[in-house]
Amino acid sequence: MIELDALQWGLAIAVVFAGSTIQGIVGYGVGLFSAPLLFLINPLLVPGPLVIVGGIVPLLMLRANRQAVVPRDLAFALPAGGIGVIAAWALVGLLPASTWQWLFGVLILLAVAVSCLRLRIRPDPFTISVGTFCSGCMGTITGVGGPPLGVVYQHADPARVRGTLSAIFIPLSVMSSLALIFLDRLGWREVWLAVAMIPAVFAGFWCARHLGTRVPRRGFRVFVLGTACVAGVYSVVRGLM
Repeated sequence: MIELDALQWGLAIAVVFAGSTIQGIVGYGVGLFSAPLLFLINPLLVPGPLVIVGGIVPLLMLRANRQAVVPRDLAFALPAGGIGVIAAWALVGLLPASTWQWLFGVLILLAVAVSCLRLRIRPDPFTISVGTFCSGCMGTITGVGGPPLGVVYQHADPARVRGTLSAIFIPLSVMSSLALIFLDRLGWREVWLAVAMIPAVFAGFWCARHLGTRVPRRGFRVFVLGTACVAGVYSVVRGLM
């Protein structure tokens, strides 16, 4: 039922472990770092299993930052995110399988470009709605939904970022999972793949707690963006060949 060999399993678990560790240290990474690498290991791992794994990560973060959640932000974010998921459902349903790989690579590169933006954007109702719409759309297609909201909240209080974004990503993960089920891209096979990788998430967060004060965050950010960029370019090239 699960079409991965031992080497692919080992690589997938290592990637999710590294992504979870990075997210525990710098606040993001499990999606942007893991998605392109998991796709290259085996396309079965993206987006379905990664969407499920990506819902576990914010659960862990929300537990420690629930007091910092801003309910007003959720009131604008969740409806917009739902519309973004529906848009992704419609888009993916219209695409032939041959288009999927290069589109995936293009969206990964777009996520990298968005992550590099340093705009003076404030998290107001309009920017939150637009950012969550883009997040829901990209997260459903690729498993990477963080960069658009990362740009919106890049100058916000860190506690608000960790708490509120976690509270947004959890329902978005559920909505994306439902959309993928209707697209026949998420079934029991993908669920078991996700379950098998969840221990790596917990191990990564445990490691992050011990490494968080000992590593340079800027270096990790460059590493994540560089890795995603190289893998995204490779996915585009391979999809066009």
